[in-house]
Amino acid sequence: MKWKKDIYENVRGGITELLILRLLCERDMYGYEIRNTLAERTMKAFDLKEAALYGPLYRMSSRGLISSRKELVGEKRFRVYYHIEDEGMQYLEYGIEQIRYVFSGIMNLLDWEKEKENDHNG
Repeated sequence: MKWKKDIYENVRGGITELLILRLLCERDMYGYEIRNTLAERTMKAFDLKEAALYGPLYRMSSRGLISSRKELVGEKRFRVYYHIEDEGMQYLEYGIEQIRYVFSGIMNLLDWEKEKENDHNG
């Protein structure tokens, strides 16, 4: 059923960026940490494959929403930490407003029949 994948991608697409930015408000994080924290805090609703995480990170970096820095871990291994920039904070605040607005409208539509039924029966 190809449509399941379509719905999955459409629902999660833009929200992933906002969730990553929300996590970066707390502290700078590296990719694996973002991935695991995202899965944990969303009850695995956003359990991304590693490759699916880096697309949004690169896009947000190219738009100036986040920056990155390399830190040496161990003798020769580097870890890339991501940091939310002021532009990213503004993007996140506006995104949260929009999500709340859109989801309240969606819930209104989905509950419409229930409300009509309650009004009719009450």
